[in-house]
Amino acid sequence: MNKDSAKPMNDTAANENIDAELLEVVKGLAELTWDLKGLNTVAIDLRTIVSYTDYVVICTGTSERHVQALARRLDTAMRESGRPPLGTEGVEHGRWALLDYGDIIVHIFNGEARADYNLERMWLEAPRVEFENQPKDLYGHFEMEQFGG
Repeated sequence: MNKDSAKPMNDTAANENIDAELLEVVKGLAELTWDLKGLNTVAIDLRTIVSYTDYVVICTGTSERHVQALARRLDTAMRESGRPPLGTEGVEHGRWALLDYGDIIVHIFNGEARADYNLERMWLEAPRVEFENQPKDLYGHFEMEQFGG
């Protein structure tokens, strides 16, 4: 065995692996919202801005049932991947749902609630996660400029 291969990973390399893995989870959540016809999905990188989470994923459902279905399906996917939520709120009402996984917080709004809360405005200076395969046809209901996009 090579002496170097037996060395433990340094903290920087371990953190980079964790960051890359977490970013893949965020991108997977966004892709799932697109598969479920969620609108205007945005992921915001908050790692250097707040201490309570690393990423916020925000999307819009077209009705109360759609908000509920998105929330339940995203939560199921996260649980199946070994990431149960620390807490959830609002899923039963369908106006706004919050899924808190600690390092990722997901907000799913109906259109009116998203405009009312306008969470993107809170973090205008925060970088947005770039998506390579973001669908353009699921963005017709709202102007993204309205949400800082």
